[in-house]
Amino acid sequence: MIDRFILDKKSEEKLYLQIYKHYKDEIMNGKIMKDEKLPSVRELAKGLNVSKITVEASYNQLVAEGYIENVPRKGYFAVELNEYAFKKKTKQEIRYEKRKVHINTGVDKESFDIKLWRKHYGWVLREKEDEIFDGGELQGEAILRQEISKFISKSRGVYCTPDQIIIGSGSQYLLGIISALVREKTDSVIVEDPGFVQARQTFEDYGFNIEPVSVDKDGIKTDLLYDSVGNIAYISPSHQYPMGTVMPIKRRLEVLNWAREKDSLIIEDDYDSIIRYETEPIPSLQGLDEGEHVIYLGSFSKLLTPSIRISYMVLTRSLIETYNKNKNRFTQTASKLEQLTLGQLMKDGHFERHLKKINKIYYKKNMMIKERLKKRFGDQITIIGGNSGLHLIIQLNNQRAKEELESIFCDNHIFTEQIESGDKKDYKLILLTYSGIPLEVIEKIL
Repeated sequence: MIDRFILDKKSEEKLYLQIYKHYKDEIMNGKIMKDEKLPSVRELAKGLNVSKITVEASYNQLVAEGYIENVPRKGYFAVELNEYAFKKKTKQEIRYEKRKVHINTGVDKESFDIKLWRKHYGWVLREKEDEIFDGGELQGEAILRQEISKFISKSRGVYCTPDQIIIGSGSQYLLGIISALVREKTDSVIVEDPGFVQARQTFEDYGFNIEPVSVDKDGIKTDLLYDSVGNIAYISPSHQYPMGTVMPIKRRLEVLNWAREKDSLIIEDDYDSIIRYETEPIPSLQGLDEGEHVIYLGSFSKLLTPSIRISYMVLTRSLIETYNKNKNRFTQTASKLEQLTLGQLMKDGHFERHLKKINKIYYKKNMMIKERLKKRFGDQITIIGGNSGLHLIIQLNNQRAKEELESIFCDNHIFTEQIESGDKKDYKLILLTYSGIPLEVIEKIL
C-alpha cells in the first residue's frame, strides 16, 4: 500500500495533507475496503521517508472526519461508508464564471468623497475604540438614528423620533422584518404594476399573496385599491419605480383615506426621491399621515455608494411596540463601523453638502442623455419621468430605435430593463439607470 503513491516534497502543499488526501481517495473509491488495516505509523513514516509526526497528523485528520478508526494496540482501520456516487471533477471541468460588469448600475465615481469617508472612518477607529468590539445595537446605532431622524424631518417632512427608526443592510432585509411584524394582520400585499420586482419577490418569499394594482400618470390607482382584499400596500409615491411618476396631493390624500378607512398599512419606499432637478423634493406621504398608517423606507445606497449597505425604515408607533417585543428575533446586518462613520459625517454637516454636489452631477448627466437621445432619435422615442431620480424610461416607438439603442447599450456594457406596463401594451419601454455612466461615455456613445 505504501508504494501506491509518491509524495511531492517540492509542492507547497504540506506532506501530511498529501498523505491524508491519498488515503481519503482510496477509501472513497473503494480501493481500501471496510476493516482493511492501514500501515502502521512507524511503517508508513519509514516507507515515505517522513517523520512519524507527519503520518500521525494525516491519520488524526482521517479519524476526525470518520474515514478510519483507531483501535488501541491494533492500529488504524477503514470504516464502512454508505454507497454514494461521488463525481470527481477534473481541473478541466471546473469553471469560474467571470461576473459581467455593467458600468451604469453603481454611482458616479466623482460623487463619493473617499478621502472624507476615510477621515471619518479613521476618527471612529481612534475615538470610538471602546465601542467597536461588539455587534452594536439591534435597532441601529443611536448617533445614526438621531441624524437620520433630523435629516428626513427637515428634507422629507417625515414625522418620527429616533426610537422609531430601524437600520439594516438593505431595503429587502427591512421588508423582511416588516413581513414578520404584519404577518398576522394580512396574508396579501398590494404592489404597484409595474413596480419594484425585488420587493414583490421578498413578500412572496414570506408567503404573502401578491395583488398587483395598475399605476397611471398620477401613481397607483386608488379606485382599484378598494377592490383589493389586502390591507398592506407597497408604493413609491414621490418617484414611482420604474415609471418615474410623482403622486399629486389629491391622489396622496385618496391613498391615505383608503388606509384609514380600512385600517391598512402603507409602505412608502422613498429610495431616491431626494434627487430632483426642476423642483424641490416632494414631501413624504408619511408626514401627511403623521406616521399613523405609513411605514417610511429609505436608503443610502444611491446617495452614497451601493458598497455601503445602509438602509433604514420608520415604523408606525404601534409597529415599533410590536418590534420591541420581538426584537431578539432579528439581527443587525449593517456594519457598526460604517453606521458610526455615516452618523458622524452627517453630524458634522457633510451629508447635506454631499447631496448638493450629487444633484449637480446627476442633473448634468440627466440633461445630456435626454438632449442627445432626442437629437439622435427624435420622435422615434419618448422619454418618461426624466425630471428626478437616477433612471429614465425610454419608450421605443419603432423597431429601428429599439434595435439601435439595444446595440448601443449592449456594446458599452450598459444594463437596461424591459418594463411591462398594463397601460402600454403596444409599446416597448426600457429602463435606463444612468448614475454610474461616466460623462465621457455618454458623449462618446450618443
